This record gives sequence, structure tokens and C-alpha cells, in this order.
Amino acid sequence: MKTALLVITTQIATLAWIVALMVQPSPLEPVPALLTGLGLLAMSTVATVGMIVVHGRWAHRLGLMTMTFTLVLAVIRPIGFIWFVALALSTAAIVALLAPTVIGGIRKLPSASGPPPRAVAPPLLLLTAPVILGLVGNGAQPWALLLVGLSAPSVALLYSRVVPGGLLAIRLIWPLMAIGLSPWLGWWAGSVSAALGIAVAVISWHESVRASYHPPQETGTTFPIPPELAPTEVLDAAHIDESGRPR
Repeated sequence: MKTALLVITTQIATLAWIVALMVQPSPLEPVPALLTGLGLLAMSTVATVGMIVVHGRWAHRLGLMTMTFTLVLAVIRPIGFIWFVALALSTAAIVALLAPTVIGGIRKLPSASGPPPRAVAPPLLLLTAPVILGLVGNGAQPWALLLVGLSAPSVALLYSRVVPGGLLAIRLIWPLMAIGLSPWLGWWAGSVSAALGIAVAVISWHESVRASYHPPQETGTTFPIPPELAPTEVLDAAHIDESGRPR
């Protein structure tokens, strides 16, 4: 319970910065501010659930990355009452995430039954895309910024839930969209969008990503054994004797 309460501070700090963006988006334009707020909310939610439910290292790192983005907001935003409150909550959340109670509950090694780290990287990178694009999105065409930014976590969801077409979306569709729409995003956002598209494509074309999405299947085989070697309970269940004849 104590660990869960400490982890939830990440969500509380994120909500404080979303309120700050709603009250005063400056210096971000409305659409980049909206994208940044939605992205922070998605990141903090996934990180919080991941730390509480599966105790994943990736979730802990995602939580720290979320708080790092809030500190970036603190640097670029004007100082005011909400700024002080949100910054204090972000600081408290970072301290909580680095507390021994939280770190002690995080897995030290990858889960034996979980996907390899290379397969986890693409959806996590897509999850951070809205925040990154929002922070550099001033001057971009709103429709292009929203299309690239909002589609990123959607594609991550398709892939992580193994929805048909999710692997194609993460390997080709979203990277091509991010690169193809970069001219409408301006210099900074366009460069970031193209870089994200290339990074997601390069990582997701690794063999371990495909294997995690479509685990290899082996056809089972059966080998007959003499009845006299079969366990007695198996013979009784099959209603046959030691010679293989029906009883």
C-alpha cells in the first residue's frame, strides 16, 4: 500500500501540470499544449499501472522520464502560483520514485516470461512522442501535429495488445506518416517527427520484435508406448489391461 501511494504521486504531479497548461498554455500554442498534456497523462498512467501491477523496470524509468518532461515545462513556463505547486509536486514525485520503498519493489532483472527489452522499446518511444512533439510544436500545422502525435500512442496500443495489423503499423505505417508529414510541422517539430519515425522503424524491424508479436509455434508429436510401460492409472482411465485389450 505504501509503495502504491508513493507511485501515485507521479499521477498527481502530472495532473497539476495539466491544470497549469489549461489555465495558461504559454509559451506553448493551444494545440501543442493539448498534445503535451495528453501525452503526459498517458505516460504517467502507463508508468503508474506498470509499477503497481507488474513492478516493471520499464515502468519505473517511464515514470522518471515523465517527471523529467514536467521539469522541462517548469523551465519554459512563466513562474506563478500554479508553477510553484506543480514544481513542488514534481519534486515530491521524483523523491518518491527514488525512495528505497519504491526501488525495492521494482524487478531487478527482466521477467522470464516477458518480452525482451528490444520489443518493449518501440511502444515506449511512441508513448513519449506526443510530449516531445508538443514541446517543439509551436508553428506547426495543427492538423499534422495532432495526426502524428495522437496516432503514436494508438499504434503503441495496437502493438502491445497484439491487435491484427499492429506490427505493420509500428514498422511501416506510423514511421512513414511521421516522416511524410514532417514538412507540415516546421523545422523543429518536423525534424523531431522524422527522427522519431526513423528510430521506431529501425528498432521495430529487429527480429525480437516480430518474435514477440508472433511467438514461434511448434507442432507437437505423440509417441506410442507399449501398454505394459504405461502407468496403472492411465490404463484404468482408458479401460484397458496391460496387454492393451479392453477390459
